[in-house]
Amino acid sequence: MITQQGYAALFPPGGGGTGAVRISQLGLTASGFVMAPTIDTLPGEHKRIDTVGGTAVAPNIIHLTATDASAEVYDVRGLGLYLDDGTLFAVFAQATPIFRKVAATSLLFVQDVIFAQDIADLISFGPVSFLNPPATETVKGVAEIATNQEATAGADDLRIITPRKLKHVLDILSAAISTAIADGDAALSSDMDDLSAALTNALNMLAARSITGGGLVTGGGALTADRILTVLAASAADVATGTADDRAITPAALSGLAKSIAQNGHAFIPGMGGLRLMWGRFTSVANGSTAVLFPDSFATACFVVLTDGVKGSGNDSQDNPAGVDYPTITRSGFSVFSADDSANACGYVALGA
Repeated sequence: MITQQGYAALFPPGGGGTGAVRISQLGLTASGFVMAPTIDTLPGEHKRIDTVGGTAVAPNIIHLTATDASAEVYDVRGLGLYLDDGTLFAVFAQATPIFRKVAATSLLFVQDVIFAQDIADLISFGPVSFLNPPATETVKGVAEIATNQEATAGADDLRIITPRKLKHVLDILSAAISTAIADGDAALSSDMDDLSAALTNALNMLAARSITGGGLVTGGGALTADRILTVLAASAADVATGTADDRAITPAALSGLAKSIAQNGHAFIPGMGGLRLMWGRFTSVANGSTAVLFPDSFATACFVVLTDGVKGSGNDSQDNPAGVDYPTITRSGFSVFSADDSANACGYVALGA
């Protein structure tokens, strides 16, 4: 936000046109104040930095850079731009810290400021020569492009080679090699022939080899062409039956097995040839038989049912909880008999295929 004083510096009262201004200092504060154009002093300012540089990068945008190499420790929630005559030109603030400086670090503050009007060309900066640090192998920054002569010499480690300069160096190298061959350099020609023969021999040996799948892997062939090796993935049905021996079980196949994870539920037991587990709860009637249905029917048979009770021997057996009447077990359910004088909540586990 440009202050009233800053606006007056850009647009002097009396209709005198526009005025050029120079930003020379950056003020910092830990206070997250409320911005207003009437502010003429940065609230709670604790630091003033005069190592400020910048430039206009668009009609309404300036690029600002400031640095602080001191060992001071502080938070910054607000900042102000000062002109060279001390006028507070513009301010910015927010409730949370913009950045935090610790003693072991140097602050490098870089900001692009966007104005609502095209006034960037009216703003200049103090005589600070930096905008960004120089580029190194570990730091991003500004670097100079090498000339063709510097690229060819290969001694400068501070400048950067562009694709065009690299092509210039490679063209010189290519020309030198071509000249040596054209001049009848027998040694170089012989070396090239030897290298070509060695490469041809290696390729022929490689083409004579082949790769063939084994175990669960199929496919392959001679290396004279691209080859694909394949491992078949088992389906949920393959896992359920447990008979296929030429494919691999994936998590997707396991998750595809029919199941119902609930109070009355069922699930396959992977790798057990179709073995299934079912479970549930029921209420047995007093002094009588209760029919119980499985949540799903077994495909072949139910082998065993276990309940949390013991079968009684008749109405004369008092206070015996429900027990399985084993002759009644089918693929879809079973019956229990209870000699208890009261109805009981029971549970069961059934195993089958």
